[in-house]
Amino acid sequence: MNKSEQRENLIWVKNELETLYGPIEKDWKESPLKTLIQTVLSQNTNDDNRDRAEEKLWDRFTGYEELAAAFVGEIADAISTAGLQNQKAKSIKGILTTLKEKGGYSLDYLKDLGPEDAWKELMDFDGVGKKTAAVVLLFALNKPIFPVDTHVRRVTGRLGLVGDGEKHHETLTDLVDEDDMFQFHLHLIRHGRETCKARKPWCEDCVLVKRCPSAEEYLNQ
Repeated sequence: MNKSEQRENLIWVKNELETLYGPIEKDWKESPLKTLIQTVLSQNTNDDNRDRAEEKLWDRFTGYEELAAAFVGEIADAISTAGLQNQKAKSIKGILTTLKEKGGYSLDYLKDLGPEDAWKELMDFDGVGKKTAAVVLLFALNKPIFPVDTHVRRVTGRLGLVGDGEKHHETLTDLVDEDDMFQFHLHLIRHGRETCKARKPWCEDCVLVKRCPSAEEYLNQ
């Protein structure tokens, strides 16, 4: 499939999902740093566990200065509901320590960088990979880098929107219009959770089935 065909199929998928789930207005008010900590907490867990961990974190620590000064074990204890707490606590402390060395607890300086440079800058922080960095850039800084989590990867892969050997973040960043990234990202996640599930996708109920090259495999099971 060439790039023109990829883009045409992607636009069709985007439109079908918007019709199914409705438009989403972007109304994100969190700072880039708070978004980064939320996204670290969300790794390999669900939204409820992330939210409980974040609430307990800020019940325990009154601000970034106190959080940065805490022991990793103290942070891990506060965020235990998110799972992988030791790893995530180490990342959070490392991020804040690095920012303090840079001059303050803020990521606002990323506003002055281009999308690719800001993406690379974020990935230099401990525990921050492509998806985490992309979420911060798209949600909190309005920079056009498309985040790819396990649901987005699965759905776009089954649909053939990202070809074999292509990199999901880079390919979708190139194919998706900037103004569509926020909504399309969230629609793909919802579709992955509710319909295009990992083990038993509900292809018979899927609005995308007629253009899904993977559907026949699952319909015949």
